[in-house]
Amino acid sequence: MFRKIMVCVDPVSPSPNLLLCAASLKQVGPAEVVLAHSIMCDSPGLEGMLRKQAMPELERQKNILEEQGLNVTIATEIGQPARTLNALAESIDASVIVIATHGRSLLESISLAGSPLGNVSAKLLQISRRPVLLIPSAMPPAEPGREAPNLFAHVLYPTDFSDTAEVALVYLETVISATHCPVTLLRVLSGSRAASQQGSRFAKLQDLDRNRLLRLKAWLENKGLSEVDADLVQGAPGEEIIRKAEAVNCSLILMGTQGKGFTREILLGSVAHHVARHAKVPILFVPALHKL
Repeated sequence: MFRKIMVCVDPVSPSPNLLLCAASLKQVGPAEVVLAHSIMCDSPGLEGMLRKQAMPELERQKNILEEQGLNVTIATEIGQPARTLNALAESIDASVIVIATHGRSLLESISLAGSPLGNVSAKLLQISRRPVLLIPSAMPPAEPGREAPNLFAHVLYPTDFSDTAEVALVYLETVISATHCPVTLLRVLSGSRAASQQGSRFAKLQDLDRNRLLRLKAWLENKGLSEVDADLVQGAPGEEIIRKAEAVNCSLILMGTQGKGFTREILLGSVAHHVARHAKVPILFVPALHKL
């Protein structure tokens, strides 16, 4: 499932956390890493010069990943970054896309090689049909010589029992099989939903979701996982996911994005959007299934 990973890199403003987290994915068995860089060039004929300027830094980042025991190649493409990177991920059949946010907010614009761009990570999250591992800028900066962090020290899996959450569960099962990591299951009952339901009906819904969580917990335990917690809370889902991630000191949030039907472009749901903006740990976003 994690056979090939595509790491989106920026030679101008490299993210040490990006490479370290990408290296941590070797725990779940990537056989190949593609370092991807998109060059936005409005002047024909300058592509070669820009590629040449970027290569020393790309080679340096390639060496860092190879020192972690990974097989790495470099790919440079010309065009609008998010769509170019997404097209590359499709063409190489990437199992997961790894990208870092820039600046204080996922929604802030960034500047790459002097050209103002919309936030590449935000756009990629909106259009990608493949899982995206988002490395937030809010993570503590990596120290020189620091070993790759363990992405799978403790995984938080929020679920609303939707079809997309079930797809994310398949990825969680893969992670568990490879790492036997502790997992916290989280179901957030929206406060607005509670307000719209009569007391007895809402209590029944609580019992239903609690039983679903307990069945999921038992299923994971039957697979040999000894450390599984399950929590049912009420509130704003995005805020509660962030609060829980900090409370349990999780190393990774693994969750589904919200697809709008089977449209050509998968739209990022409001909960996933909130988590992407505010999380201080990496998030593996798994998109909805789509029709070919």
